[in-house]
Amino acid sequence: MAGTAEVSSRARFAVLGAIGGLAVLVAGLGIVAATRNHPMPASDPGIAISISDTACTPSTVTVAAGSHRFSITNTSARVTEWEILDGVMVLVERENILPGTSIDLTPTLKPGIYQMTCGLLANPRGTLTVTAADGTTTAASAPPKLADLVAPTGEYRVYAIAAADELGVATAALSAAIAANDLPAARLHAAAAITAFAHLAPVVSLFGHDGATLASGPAALDTLGKSLDTATSASGLAATAATAAQGAIALGSAVRTTTAGPRDIIAGAAAVVANIAGSSEIAVDGPARIAGVRKVIELFRPLTLRADRALSAKLDADLAAVEAVITGSPGKSTVSAKTPLAALGADLTALLAALSLTAN
Repeated sequence: MAGTAEVSSRARFAVLGAIGGLAVLVAGLGIVAATRNHPMPASDPGIAISISDTACTPSTVTVAAGSHRFSITNTSARVTEWEILDGVMVLVERENILPGTSIDLTPTLKPGIYQMTCGLLANPRGTLTVTAADGTTTAASAPPKLADLVAPTGEYRVYAIAAADELGVATAALSAAIAANDLPAARLHAAAAITAFAHLAPVVSLFGHDGATLASGPAALDTLGKSLDTATSASGLAATAATAAQGAIALGSAVRTTTAGPRDIIAGAAAVVANIAGSSEIAVDGPARIAGVRKVIELFRPLTLRADRALSAKLDADLAAVEAVITGSPGKSTVSAKTPLAALGADLTALLAALSLTAN
């Protein structure tokens, strides 16, 4: 994207990023109706859950949809925390539960199957099943509210920044290895740079000029990789590699200072799938680009499940089918991948509609 459209787009994304933290805070305050620390035992334990050094007890809990009081007791020797998670989204959270104390939380829960964190991240997670009146765990289908989109959009921004950082490190190391005429190291760093850049594929078009150097021309990462594959010396590639490293710095700065909107992220993933389907052979970065698409699907899965559970299942199945064909197949024809790629692309387009993101 370039010119006035690019400036307008970036301004819109920047505003979304600025309000993201506030929206998450407000949502968190609304979900947890009441919390308090008090010496154990509590006179009214509610749904009592104790957290030891290694697990939650009980580790599986089933409740009806609605408001419930959870009494969380820390029986371990360290300060701990407890959360209810819907995929990557934190629905209920309480940190800094002191040893020998318990806290009460009263969230309102919709039907579904959730996870409970139990102290240390290495501890196994518990399962919280919330049932509807008919005994199922399926909540009524509903498009997300604007506030619901903040969490996956923010998580994707974190992912994109991490990928951009990996790209910057890899291209700097690539430039140094070529300057030292170390071909084996240069090839390894080129592969790492290609992978990191591919992970950004769903949103890299939003940054137009910032990503152009790495996508086309002499300093394009795939061009550098092919040159290194057949080279007997790194002589003559130093300037090109340095240009690629500078391009990675520019792209990293753009990724850090902007936040892609949810529609752009999902539509970008669909565009990646269409681009792969339109190629005659599977590119070396094909699996990494699909990995970037997977990240988008995973982050929006909690909202997809609420809006259209059947579509969520189809997305997962079609993504798995694409991965089965593309993984480990660089250089092969895309003929066998056309059908699953078309299905996955259609799913992502349907996801935009399911999440009410079709409007510009």
